[in-house]
Amino acid sequence: MDPVHHDILYIHQPAMEVRPASHAAAPDPPPNANDPPGPYVLRDLIRDVPLGTQDDGTVAHITCVDAWNGNLYIGTSAGEVLHYVSIPGENEDDHEDQPGYIFATKLEPPYTTQQEGADRGVKQLLVLPDAGKACVLCNGTVTFYTLPELSPAFDGKIKQPGCLWVGGIDHNEAARGGNGAQAKGTVVVICLKQRLRLIRIGEEARKIRDIELGGVSAVQRRDDLACVADGQGYSLLDVVNQRKIELFPISSSAQPEPTETPSQQINPPRSRDESARRSFSAATSPQRQSRAHERNFSAGAEHLRPDSSSPWPTRSSSRQEGPAETAAPSSPTPGSREGSPMKIPSADNSARTSGEAPREPAKPLPPNIVSPTPNEFLLTTGTKLTEPGVGMFVNLEGDVVRGTIEFSTYPESLVLDGSSQDESSSGNGDDAEGYVLALVNQETDGKNSKVIEAQKWDVDPSEVHASRSWLSINATSPDAADSSGVGLRLATTTSQLAANEIKHSLRLRRLKLDDERTQPSDLEIRRDGEEDRFASRFAQVHASVLLYHGDRISWVVRNTLILQLDHQLNQAIKRGTTASSTANLTIDVHIAQRVANSIRGQEPKTELDFLTLTYIRQKASLLLFGNLVLQTMQGFISYEHDKRRAEDALIAGEVDPRTILSLVPKLAGEVDEGTHGIWVPQGLTDVVTLLRQAIQAGGPSSSSGDNVDWEDPKGAYGDNLLQLVKRYLMSWRKKKGFGSVADETQVFRSVDAALLHVLLMLDTQPTTSRGPAAPGTLRAELNDVVDKGVECFDRAKELCEEYHRLYVLSRLYQSRKMVGDVLATWRRIIEGEEDRGGELVDGEQDVRRYLTKLRDHKLVQDYGAWLATRNPRLGVQVFADENARVKFQPQDAVAILKEKAPGAVKEYLEYLVFGKNHSIYVKDLIAFYLDAVLSQLRDSQEARDMLIQSYETYRALRPPKPTYRQFITDNAPTAEPAREWWNNRLRLLQLIGGSHGGSGAVTSERQEKEEEQYSRQLAERLREYSAELVPEMILLNGREGKHDEALKLLVHGLGDYDTAIRYCLLGGGTSLFHPSGGGGGSSGGTPGDRQQQPQGPPHPPGKDLQASLFRALLRESFQISDLSERLDRTAELLERFAAWFDVAEVLALIPDGWSVELVSGFLVHALRRLVRERQESVVVKGLAGAQNLRCAGVWGEKMAGCKAVVVREGEAEGDGVVGTG
Repeated sequence: MDPVHHDILYIHQPAMEVRPASHAAAPDPPPNANDPPGPYVLRDLIRDVPLGTQDDGTVAHITCVDAWNGNLYIGTSAGEVLHYVSIPGENEDDHEDQPGYIFATKLEPPYTTQQEGADRGVKQLLVLPDAGKACVLCNGTVTFYTLPELSPAFDGKIKQPGCLWVGGIDHNEAARGGNGAQAKGTVVVICLKQRLRLIRIGEEARKIRDIELGGVSAVQRRDDLACVADGQGYSLLDVVNQRKIELFPISSSAQPEPTETPSQQINPPRSRDESARRSFSAATSPQRQSRAHERNFSAGAEHLRPDSSSPWPTRSSSRQEGPAETAAPSSPTPGSREGSPMKIPSADNSARTSGEAPREPAKPLPPNIVSPTPNEFLLTTGTKLTEPGVGMFVNLEGDVVRGTIEFSTYPESLVLDGSSQDESSSGNGDDAEGYVLALVNQETDGKNSKVIEAQKWDVDPSEVHASRSWLSINATSPDAADSSGVGLRLATTTSQLAANEIKHSLRLRRLKLDDERTQPSDLEIRRDGEEDRFASRFAQVHASVLLYHGDRISWVVRNTLILQLDHQLNQAIKRGTTASSTANLTIDVHIAQRVANSIRGQEPKTELDFLTLTYIRQKASLLLFGNLVLQTMQGFISYEHDKRRAEDALIAGEVDPRTILSLVPKLAGEVDEGTHGIWVPQGLTDVVTLLRQAIQAGGPSSSSGDNVDWEDPKGAYGDNLLQLVKRYLMSWRKKKGFGSVADETQVFRSVDAALLHVLLMLDTQPTTSRGPAAPGTLRAELNDVVDKGVECFDRAKELCEEYHRLYVLSRLYQSRKMVGDVLATWRRIIEGEEDRGGELVDGEQDVRRYLTKLRDHKLVQDYGAWLATRNPRLGVQVFADENARVKFQPQDAVAILKEKAPGAVKEYLEYLVFGKNHSIYVKDLIAFYLDAVLSQLRDSQEARDMLIQSYETYRALRPPKPTYRQFITDNAPTAEPAREWWNNRLRLLQLIGGSHGGSGAVTSERQEKEEEQYSRQLAERLREYSAELVPEMILLNGREGKHDEALKLLVHGLGDYDTAIRYCLLGGGTSLFHPSGGGGGSSGGTPGDRQQQPQGPPHPPGKDLQASLFRALLRESFQISDLSERLDRTAELLERFAAWFDVAEVLALIPDGWSVELVSGFLVHALRRLVRERQESVVVKGLAGAQNLRCAGVWGEKMAGCKAVVVREGEAEGDGVVGTG
C-alpha cells in the first residue's frame, strides 16, 4: 500500500481549562477557565488527523498513539498506523519556534480476522527502542516493524494472531539502561487467549516460554515478577517459577466466575492468608535459582510443548538470559519512600473484551496497572465507570501498602508522570513530584465529558484532596461508557517543548519611565537578545504523556510553578469594561496575598526555582503595593493589614526599589535610571506599565480624576503610601555595601533621594512643631538619614532648598565635612531666611561652638568677625577661647575686630582686662569708656542732669546708707542708651581706681612718672565736667596725691562718708570705687565686674599716711554745713577711729560750744588708752626688772664655778696664765 504524504505543518498551541481540587464528596463542578491553573496543561501536538472511514461507513477514531525520537505513531480503528515526523521550526536558532510534525507514511498492518468492539483496528503500538522494532496489534494480530520508518521486520514472516494484548516490558531493565539489551533484545509478553507467551525481540524474534494463563489483558513487569489482569481481577505472577498470587477483583461488585479448564491456571486459587501472600518475595529466592529450568504447574496442568503451528523459532533453554536477567533488583524495601519511583511506559488501559460476545449488558471495567516504584504496583478497582474508583498500592508480596487513591469516577486510562525515579526529570523541581493522571468521566448540565484528573500519588493521605485537579479536554459523549477515541498514553521518549510563557515572564526588559514609544537603541536591542537567550535556558518543559481525543493529539504537559502562580497573579488584575482599559483598574488583594503565602518559606532547589520564587514574590509585592496606589487615587484609607502585608511583601520580594518609586507620584522623579536604564523581568515590566497607565488615566492630571488632591501628604497619600515607602526605603538603606545589589549606585541614589523627599513631605505638615528633633520622631529620622550620608547629594540640596529646610541642608553639608557651607547655611538662617523646621534655636551660640572646633584659620576669622558684629559678647569669645583649635594673639584679635567688627572691640578689651587681667590694655579700655561717657555728657543734657541728680539724691540719704558706688549700681537705668553709657562709667571708675593696673601697680620710677603723666591727662580731659564726674575726680586726685582735695569731694561733693573712711584706710584712692568696695554688702555690678574681682594694692599703706588722712578727714568733718550731720559724723569718726587721733589735737579742734557728751566716746576711749598705756608701762617695767634679776642670778651661778686666774703684767693675753686651782 502506497503511503500517503501530507505537506501540512502542525504547530502546537496551548489550550487549557483547569480547576482546583474539591474536598467535597458531592459531584465536582464543571471546570472554569477563570479558575487557578492546575499542575497540567494541554499543548496541541497535531490537529485534524486524517482519519479514514471504517467498513460500516463511520469515521474512524484514534485508538492508540506513541512518540519516539521525533516520530509520532498513531493507530486508528480503521486498522491504519499513521506515521508523522517532526521537523524543525522556520528558525532553528529561535527557541520560541516550535518544531512541527509532517505526515510521512500510512501503514495498514495485516491481520487474520476482522475484530469488533475494542479489539477492532489498531489496538496497540509498542515501540522497542533498544531492539529497534515496533509491535503493532491490529485486529488481534501482532506484527513487527523496524524503527523509525515501520518497514516490516523479519521479512514480514512473523505474526501472531489471536492476541489480546502485548507489552510487559521489564521496567527495571529499562531503568538500568538496557544492560546489553541492545545486543540481546527486549523481552515482551504477548497475551493470547489461552496463554501468555514471552518472546525476545532483537535481531531475531525468539520465544522464551509460554505460561498457561489465558484472558490476560494487561501486564506490568518488574524483573521476574509481573502484575497481570484478566477479565475479573488482578494477580501477581512469577514468570520464571510460574507462581501466582491472586489479589482482588477489578470490579468490587462482580460475581466470581467458574474457571473453564484447570489448564488455564498455573496454580489453584489460594486462600488470602498471610502465609500464602508471602509465598515468594521480591528478591530472587534460592528455590527460584535452583530450579531455574523447571516449571511447576498446578494439578492437571501440562508442560508447554513447542507448537508446530507457532511462528517462533525453538529455543534451546527456557532461560537463556545472563546473570543480569536473573539477578534480583536492588531496590528499597516495599514500603520505603526514600527512593524515587521510576517513569515507565503504561499498560494498555483500553477496555478489554474476549473473542466471544459480552455476557453482561454492562461494559466491564478496564483494568489499570502502573508501577510507580520498583517495589509497588498501583491498581484500580471500582463498581461502574460512572461511579468513583479507588487506586490501591500493592507491594511485590501482594500486600496493600500506603493509603488508597480516590478517583472521581473509575479511570478509563491511567498513566504515571514525573515519578521520583525518573532520572530524566530529576533536574527539575516540579517534575520530581510523581503524579498519577486518570481519564475520568464528568457530568455537567446533563452532558457527559471526559477530563483528566491529576493528583500526587506519593503524599500523605490527608493531602491527597489538596493535590487533586482536573484538566478539561473538551471531549463530550452521550454515553459515559463510550471511551472510544479518547485515551492517555505514556510516550516512549520524553519530548522537550518550548514554554515561551516562562521566557516572556523571566527575561529582563528595560522599564521605560518616559515615552514608551521611544525606539530602543542598538545597545538595548543587543541586551534584549542576551536576555532572551538566558531566559530560553529555563523556557523548556518535558512532556511524556500523550492525549488523543477526536482528531487531535496533545501533550499533557506539567505546568511549571512559575506559570501556575503567574497565571493566578494575572487573574488578580481586574481591568475595566474592556480588556485594554486601565481607567477602572483594580487589584484582587486576596489572590495576590494567597499566592505570596503559598511560597512563604519555600526554599529553591534549582536555578529555575530561585528565579521563580523571586519573580513571584516581586510580582505579588507589586500588585499589593499597586492596590494601595489605586485606593489612594480614589481617596480611600487602606486597611492596616493591607498596608502591612504590602510592606512585608515588598521587603521579602527585594524588587528593584526604583520600580516601586515609579508608581508613586512625586517620587517617580527621584528615580535614577543611569545610562543603561532599569532592567527587570518582563512580567514585572508589564505590571508596572499597566499600573502607571492607570495612574495617568485616573490621577489628578487627567480630566477624569475625581480626587484632584490625592497627592496631599495629609490625606490618603501620606497614610497609605508615604509611611509605607519610608519604612521600605529604610530597609533598603541597610543593604548599602552589599555586592548582590545590581546597579548599586543608581539604586541607592534613588533610594536616598526618595527617602529624603518622603521625610521632608511628612515633616513639613502643619501639625509638626518647630524646634530640635525629639527622639523617635520623623525629624530625628530625617536628621539620621542626612547625618549618615546620602548618595544623591546634589538632589538632596535641591530638596532641602525646595522645602526650605536650611538646617537639614547644613547637616547635609556636615555629612560631607563641608564646614564652610555649614556656616554659610547657618548664617542664612540667623540673618532671617526661612527655615521651616526651626531647629537652629540659638544659632549664634551654635556658630560660636562650631568655630571653636574648626582648624581653618580663615573661616574662624571671617565668621568670628561676622558673629562679633551681630553679637559682640559671643563674637569675642571666638577670638578669646583658649580651648579653641584656632587661637588668636590678643594684638591680632584686636586688629581684626577693629577692621571688621569695631563694635566688638570694647567687649574684647573687657575680656582681656577683666577676664584675663591684661593690664596692658587698661589704658585702651579707659580711653574707650572715657570717650563714650564724655560724648554722652557732651551731647545729652539729660545725662548731665542725671548725674547731678544722683549726687543730690545720695547726699539726701540718711545713714546708714550704701556707698555711692553701690548706690549708682543699684539705681542704674535700664533703658538704652542710658544703660550703656552708665555701665561704661562704672567700668571707668573701676579702671581709673587702678584695680587692673594703676598707680598701685607701678614697679619702677619710670612707670611711676608715666602713671602721673597719664593721670594728669585724664584729669585734664575730665576737668570740663568735674561737677558731673565727681567720683572720677576723686580718683584722679588720689592718684596724684591730692588727698585733701579727694577727701573734700568725698565729704562735701558726694557725702559718701563710708568711702571717705575707706579712702583713709587704703591710704589713697586705689580701688576706691571697685564693685567689692564700700559697705552695703551688695553684690551688684556690671556683668564685666563679675568676671574677675579687682586685685588689692600690692603693699599696705603706712600708718603715718593713714593717720594723716584721718586727720584730714576730721578736719573736713568739722566743715560739714549741716550741724546735725556734722555732729553725728564727727562723733562717729572720733569714736570709731579714736586710736588714729592725738587727744590734744582733737581737743584743740573741738569747738568750745560742743558738749562733752558729744565726744564722750572719744574721750573715754582716749582716757582708757592712756590708762592702758600707763598700766602696760608698769607691767613692762616689772617684767624687765624680773628679767634683769634672773640674768644676774644666772651670771652669779656661772661665776661661782670658775677658778681664779693670775695674769702677769706685761704678757700677752693668754700667755703666762697660771691657774690657782
